[in-house]
Amino acid sequence: MLKKFLAARGYGAIDELARLAYKRGDTIFVNKFHPRPTKNDTDLALAIGAVEDVGWVLIDRQSEGEGLTRFVSLTFRRREGL
Repeated sequence: MLKKFLAARGYGAIDELARLAYKRGDTIFVNKFHPRPTKNDTDLALAIGAVEDVGWVLIDRQSEGEGLTRFVSLTFRRREGL
């Protein structure tokens, strides 16, 4: 129940939020992703891959901030033909 409540407000794992947006029929999915500063962006790559597995295609990526305040704004569109 808490998971569903948080997801409805844009909080939760990026792949779960992407799945909800896909099921709703959204054509665009946007997420503000906060990569871990110690992971050399491997968690960012894994997150993008997980969202693309749901049926989205990354169309834009913008990084902002530094260190712990760094985030990446990711924009996906629904994959054609699924």
